[in-house]
Amino acid sequence: MRARTTRFLGATAIAACACLTLTGTASAVAPANGLEDVLAAAGSDTTVDITGAILANANGAAWNSDPDNHVNIPPLLAPGATFTVPGDLYADEVVYNTTTTLPPNGSSQGKAALKASGDAADGKIDIARSSSPRGSSDPASFEYYAFATDGVTWSSSATGSGAGLTLSLAQLRGIYDGSITNWNQVGGANAAIVVYLPQTGSGTLSFFTTTVLGFDPTTKPVTIKRFQEHDGNSIAAADRARAIAPFSIAQWIAQGNTVVADKRAGFTVNPLTGAGFNGSPVSGSAGNYTPAFTTAFLGSRSVYNVLDTRTPSYDQAQRAVGFAAGDTAATASPLCGGQLATTIKRFGFLTISGPNGLSCVKS
Repeated sequence: MRARTTRFLGATAIAACACLTLTGTASAVAPANGLEDVLAAAGSDTTVDITGAILANANGAAWNSDPDNHVNIPPLLAPGATFTVPGDLYADEVVYNTTTTLPPNGSSQGKAALKASGDAADGKIDIARSSSPRGSSDPASFEYYAFATDGVTWSSSATGSGAGLTLSLAQLRGIYDGSITNWNQVGGANAAIVVYLPQTGSGTLSFFTTTVLGFDPTTKPVTIKRFQEHDGNSIAAADRARAIAPFSIAQWIAQGNTVVADKRAGFTVNPLTGAGFNGSPVSGSAGNYTPAFTTAFLGSRSVYNVLDTRTPSYDQAQRAVGFAAGDTAATASPLCGGQLATTIKRFGFLTISGPNGLSCVKS
């Protein structure tokens, strides 16, 4: 099954459905013969929800007639919950849980799982969700398919000590290097700032510290607390009024428009001046938010699906979320052919333009 190289045959074959559950899992297809290919995606929390929609589209598409079963692994599970990836000809069933077999949480863990799968050629992970670009330790067999643009800015409670503020890039960096410790130093209330960063291994963490801040706050004289990226509920309730944390603009929009579960817990995404774009990063109102930042914004970043050419399901994964040399919009995956532009926008991302009329860029 995994050895076949059938290509996507055209945009007209796309199913209209782009179903999504709030856990970001793709709706599975019923196996025709019990030997269907199972393609598993894991990693980034930023793109788990949109990936669920993309893979649900693939599972329901007319071109997926074998059918392949595209499975989107959530980065976190509720206490005591499990998530099962069915087995196929190459990989045994994997049951993720909250104690012994945790799912990959974040871009780094997703890419590490993909590399391990490529090393073993076992097909356990076929697609890594990533909000960070190629790293120096990535194998040469990795292919990055950028498919949308997100933004990262600072967030605070809408009713807390930093409500309604605009920070300069210098002020934001001052908060994270420990030289600014009270909200009243940047125009807010007289309250100590509680500094949060996403969980270790997060692509948002890497991007925010490397690109936006330009340094690692854990090396500075500042106390850092951790939260699950883009989840205000994971910030301690006692800290929320005084907390500052980076937040994906796309995730904030999707949550605010109730496209996905709302985990903002009252946090807003706020303007950052001196970073290439000085306005509000979001326009519109609840239910109709849209991104307002431009790609000139320092916090602007691409998000990716990462494939490994060594995995036994590489051809099928490329057909679902990538493109091959010489592909056009009519022969690339629906994602890279531009047919899912409405889905990309619905989840709060900006679309991108690639070569040959494609809507993905390969690196």
